Amino acid sequence: MKTIHNFRDFGGYKTEKGSRLKEGLLYRSGGLSKATDEDLKEFSALKIKTICDLRSEYERKKEPDRFPNSEPVTFFNIPMRPIVDYHGRSLKRLFSLMFGEERRRDYIAESYSAYREYATGYLPQLKALFLRISNPDNLPLLIHCSAGKDRTGVVAGMIQQILGVAPAVVMNDYLETNNNLGEYTTEIAKRLQKLAYFGVPWRMYMPLFEARTDYLNAAFSQIKDEFGAFDEWVRRGLDFSKKEIDALAESLLA
Repeated sequence: MKTIHNFRDFGGYKTEKGSRLKEGLLYRSGGLSKATDEDLKEFSALKIKTICDLRSEYERKKEPDRFPNSEPVTFFNIPMRPIVDYHGRSLKRLFSLMFGEERRRDYIAESYSAYREYATGYLPQLKALFLRISNPDNLPLLIHCSAGKDRTGVVAGMIQQILGVAPAVVMNDYLETNNNLGEYTTEIAKRLQKLAYFGVPWRMYMPLFEARTDYLNAAFSQIKDEFGAFDEWVRRGLDFSKKEIDALAESLLA
């Protein structure tokens, strides 16, 4: 879809036990606020029943989702904090951070901190989402944030790994975002170029707006540090029973 950044199905992958995530049930994307009528027609054809919006309340109010009114949709919000407010206040925030290599390191550290928070800071909300996904009546489902990169990338990766997709495959799917941002990346580059007037080497900051291996690793490292293993995060962190895990697998695996 041209006006919905990074829209894609994140099913279709084989699990380590030989099953496969069903396609056509789990979608991910950036924000829907700029969706054209043409893209909404394509969106409508997918028969999406549930939209999980990971944006903050400020983001949702500033750029509310556009979606087909012809289809009944249930909204489920998990307001995760953005690494950057990409709309409106982004340049102000960048001005305060982007002066010198030390500031760049501070900003990267903030990215790591956010990813770690995504892993263990929203456990009750994530469990509620995963329980919804385990009910076929709520599918197909779309998960999105602003760019469909950070918050969405972590949550999609969690779902894939819970269902048994190999970590390396999860990582490759996360990194696929870099091939799907298109006009969004161009827009960010234009904004950053304005910093050149202030003597700021803007190109060195472009990686901050990409999906990067070390970012997602920060989330899964936090899980390992706090729970010892991913399965323990599922069992103790999410408080997921075997029955609930089996229901999720039955809903999404073939």
